[in-house]
Amino acid sequence: MTLALAVLLAAAVGWCFGYRAHARQEAFRAEQAARLHGPHPAAVADEIAIGLQTLAEACCDRWFVSAGAEHDAPCTSRWATAVACCPQCTVTPGTPCHQSGEALAYAHTRRIQEAKKVQP
Repeated sequence: MTLALAVLLAAAVGWCFGYRAHARQEAFRAEQAARLHGPHPAAVADEIAIGLQTLAEACCDRWFVSAGAEHDAPCTSRWATAVACCPQCTVTPGTPCHQSGEALAYAHTRRIQEAKKVQP
């Protein structure tokens, strides 16, 4: 009789420990399923906003893509117009180049070369 009670008690204790381990595994699986996978949507939205702000502050697309190493032709013309005199049409910095009395939308090549000498 004592042996039977010992076996019954051992079986009950073993079943309890096994049940608790199984319950922990199920709780862990439920927690993993409830968590968000990947980055949090708010963090992703913040990263996108920062990228768009940086792009908006860029002077041109080529400058943004090349991390500041290169510029598009119109961007180079704006820069050269702002910082250098034009030896070809003899205008001061800030004044656009002109030809036959009409302002040009771009800077002369000599003005761009002059700007590179002024601010490399």
